Amino acid sequence: MEWLAVLFLFLFLCALLDAVLPHSKPSHLRRWLQPSIDRLIRRRRRRRCVEADPFATLWVQTRLGHLAGEIRRIETTPRIYARAHRLKAVEAAYDDLLDEACRLAGVPSEADLERSEEKRWLEERELASRGWSW
Repeated sequence: MEWLAVLFLFLFLCALLDAVLPHSKPSHLRRWLQPSIDRLIRRRRRRRCVEADPFATLWVQTRLGHLAGEIRRIETTPRIYARAHRLKAVEAAYDDLLDEACRLAGVPSEADLERSEEKRWLEERELASRGWSW
């Protein structure tokens, strides 16, 4: 009776090895076992929760606060050289950091919206609801 168990184990290991090794043309046994193996792999595979690095998060929050202060300073200073150009450059940097912050916080991106005040407001609101402050 032991020889039957050993034979069954040997055949099972051969079938598993046949399913795992790459072939140019899949065998009948591989085609038959492949859905079961794929289901088993999907069930065993764990979803990874990507945790953001706290120092990267802190750096992004600090930079966002600095750039928000810079935008306020440019908007309130009455006479500044190349004001529109500076404001545009700082707002572009702020928007890029907002995108990075949304990625770190796990906020789904709004790819269909082009860069505007509305998108900036939505991202700021979403980050604030997740506890971000700057």
